[in-house]
Amino acid sequence: MILNIAKGITHIVSMKFITEGDLIIERTPQELINWFDYKLNEIQQQEGGKKALRMREGLCKKMLEELYPLRILAEFQFANRNDIRLQLVIGNQNYDALIIDHSFSPECRNKLEITQAHEGENHFFKRLMIQEKGWAPLSGQVIKRGTKNTGISLDAHLIMRDVEDSLHTQKNLIGKALERKTKKKYDPNTSLLIMFDDIIASHVPNAKEILYQFIQSELGFKPTQFSTLYLVGSSRKICLKLPHQI
Repeated sequence: MILNIAKGITHIVSMKFITEGDLIIERTPQELINWFDYKLNEIQQQEGGKKALRMREGLCKKMLEELYPLRILAEFQFANRNDIRLQLVIGNQNYDALIIDHSFSPECRNKLEITQAHEGENHFFKRLMIQEKGWAPLSGQVIKRGTKNTGISLDAHLIMRDVEDSLHTQKNLIGKALERKTKKKYDPNTSLLIMFDDIIASHVPNAKEILYQFIQSELGFKPTQFSTLYLVGSSRKICLKLPHQI
């Protein structure tokens, strides 16, 4: 009961930053890019806004984990298309967004599943460390000690890693995300978008080619239920589109 009340309070607090109606509006690619960038800056300027974003409070979680990848896709794949509409869909359906192509008559609606390739609990602890200490390591683990009752302390396990190691880590995380999603059933005309951390990995000179070859080795020439696979980097430096048979 207490947990439900706490979640409800968090949701209400986040409503002052963004509403569900804001998130699900159908927009052209450029409209989505402009709106998202404006709204992100607006939230960051408000009291408590940076915390809500970092800790994924309420609808800020949907904004950063689903709408932000869609915003990257808009810039990468559809930036000059005024006949395309992008729309986030919130609910229990087995997809997260619609890509609506008005160049067809009638319009063509394609579904998009969006997921993250990140380190799970360590990813959360890094965001918590930034919130509490103002910084967190780009690579390496964050060590958590204590509990909410005794007090939580976070320390960074700093290690020296080259950019190739970072790319290898991201490959493994992408592979796990892909494996999770290929085990589920999806409707026809559904594409998959995986967002990953490319801040360090993008410095590998042939990173795109390495990732493309990695996906080839993961999927081989087996057809998948996804019509298209998109890999988008969270820093918008690496973006790849791969057809279902590569």
